[in-house]
Amino acid sequence: MQRIDLKPVRANRRQSRRTDQHHKLLLLFTLIVTIGFAFPRLIWATHVGYTLIAFLLTQVMVGDSDAPSWSDKIYRGLGGIAIAAMWVWLLTPVELIYSGVPLALSWSVLVSWSIIRLVKRLASEPVVNESLLIGATAGYLHIGITAGLVMSALETIQPGSFEPLVVESIHGSNVLATAEVFSSINYFSFVCLTTVGFGDINPILPLARMVSIGTSVAGPLYLAAVMGVLIGRFAAKPVFSDKREESAEQSDQEIVRDRNS
Repeated sequence: MQRIDLKPVRANRRQSRRTDQHHKLLLLFTLIVTIGFAFPRLIWATHVGYTLIAFLLTQVMVGDSDAPSWSDKIYRGLGGIAIAAMWVWLLTPVELIYSGVPLALSWSVLVSWSIIRLVKRLASEPVVNESLLIGATAGYLHIGITAGLVMSALETIQPGSFEPLVVESIHGSNVLATAEVFSSINYFSFVCLTTVGFGDINPILPLARMVSIGTSVAGPLYLAAVMGVLIGRFAAKPVFSDKREESAEQSDQEIVRDRNS
């Protein structure tokens, strides 16, 4: 009897397990950021979470990408720049208002690129499973928390961008020491993302309004893309994949029987 080559099937299984682990880590890190904003004393945890998210996306998950090598190299470099820009912004005095510009630019590009890569990654999943749902949820939260980070930097670049929020600072203090107000800004970013619009926080300056509008547009677009992937997976029947898995299992059983005999 002709035996089926099991190497591709086993490689697919390993890849599936690795993808599942990456999606779970991404969701865990995004939850760390959101929990940190819920408890002001743990505000430092949010920035550790941001660092872990950027590292996971650009240095770990990038290894599973089908993109050209030059694209992956640029993406890795962008991740390093985004992490460095965030910590430089956090540790510089509030008076140096333009320290948030590199952060706003690098993280805006990073989240846009990351979401495109993540949606393509989810679209490659053959069936709707736990890993796909976890990855889709993590991606949605990632848009919200990154929008909050960019809005926070914008508030330090142009004080008064969001009312009635005020960044209170002592002369010489760094941004990290005054970061408690950023929990309110992140709350506002999710209000924009979900297009709820409570009205308790308002963008006042033109740039703040444009960032708010961009976040409000990104949320429904992401949901539409993910829903398209989910519906497509439900509609498609992975008959070939199922048969290949069954053949692999039968071949494994035959190998065991041959060894026992």
